[in-house]
Amino acid sequence: MTLHSSHCENAGLWEVKYNDETLLEYVFNEPEDINPAFRLVKTFNGHLITLYRPWDHPWHPGLFFSWKYINGFNFWEAAYHGEQNKIISEYFTPINKDIGFEQGLVYIDQTGNKLLNEHRKIHIEKSKDGYFIDWEAAFQPIEQDVMLDRTKNTVKAPWGGYAGLSCRLNRNFLNPVITADLGEFTADVAFAKKFKWCDYSGKLDGFTKDLWAGICLIESNQNIRFPSKKLTYDYKDMQFLSAAILFDQPLNLRMGETLHLNYSLFIHDGQWNQHFSDLFNNKINSTGGR
Repeated sequence: MTLHSSHCENAGLWEVKYNDETLLEYVFNEPEDINPAFRLVKTFNGHLITLYRPWDHPWHPGLFFSWKYINGFNFWEAAYHGEQNKIISEYFTPINKDIGFEQGLVYIDQTGNKLLNEHRKIHIEKSKDGYFIDWEAAFQPIEQDVMLDRTKNTVKAPWGGYAGLSCRLNRNFLNPVITADLGEFTADVAFAKKFKWCDYSGKLDGFTKDLWAGICLIESNQNIRFPSKKLTYDYKDMQFLSAAILFDQPLNLRMGETLHLNYSLFIHDGQWNQHFSDLFNNKINSTGGR
């Protein structure tokens, strides 16, 4: 029961197989999706966690990182809102000794200005009850200071505040159970609370007995604004989990500064259970050792 990775840079595809079945698909250079993303994330038992480009929000490409606004330019919906901003992959390097890769990305606005460099590092780690996707990113302005901003969360826009690492979940996850370092919640009660880790689990359709799966978003204690607010949307047509570093205020990144953000995502079959806490707390303290 081993993990194997392969990639085709020309096709902009990196994938991981588990027992010869596809576990992960990471895509970049997609013409309609400027944000590189894991379009497919499955549990070891083959249950789908992600939803890729759903009809209601076709700019949600599964498990992905996206800023909403960089210097006022929209990188979340981008072309869907008439802006031809883009993210170019300058290099993609698989990590030969392990399951993972490093990638260099350049954020370019529709006028051609290079706004931001990102160095991204992904590492996959197998665990007893699932596996981790360790996600590290370092952002640096290129030609001028950049302002990272979001749609404000207001009475008229109660869904606002999003920008950052996010997962659009498969529609199985309607009426989820949210378990976090502060306890168990419904999605509405958990929304925009500051959690160090936040697990989003739900029942799986198609079975005569209750089967569950989920994803936990774990934040490094080295991140700025730790712990950030976690967004746990559960609408009729949308289930969504996100780390909202910009929820309360934007972030000004000055020339010469580097913004480091480090997370782990734990993909598991079954419901959350108590011994997960030790796994997650270890990740909080170890993720992103710089």
